[in-house]
Amino acid sequence: MSDFSTNVLIVDDDPAVLFLHKVIIKGGKLHPAPLTFADPEAALTHILDHDSPLSRMLIFLDINMPRLSGWELLDQLESQVNHADVKVIMVTSSLDKSDRVKAKEYRLIMDFWEKPLTDENISELIEKIGDWIGG
Repeated sequence: MSDFSTNVLIVDDDPAVLFLHKVIIKGGKLHPAPLTFADPEAALTHILDHDSPLSRMLIFLDINMPRLSGWELLDQLESQVNHADVKVIMVTSSLDKSDRVKAKEYRLIMDFWEKPLTDENISELIEKIGDWIGG
């Protein structure tokens, strides 16, 4: 997995979670340089600015954030991303079963995990989509 043509983004309003998830993603060799966004609006701008047919993005997305929730960000992505290959994993502390049900309504969501990310999550993800990540 030497050709990292896929961008990995972590979107969460908690700086400690951003740091921890970045360490786990790098340590698990999913990606050497995941991008972190504490502001979901900044993440949306970045994603839309890089919306091209050659762009692939794996987004680890929190649900409960101020100003723009994970669901609202997803709504924007589903309506505005036209070219990029985007996959989203919801990573949340929410125990609300309705969130899991709602996640199934979004074509971009590939999985729904509880915080925090674990080494096991990353290992399983690499087995599942490692070729897609690595190029």
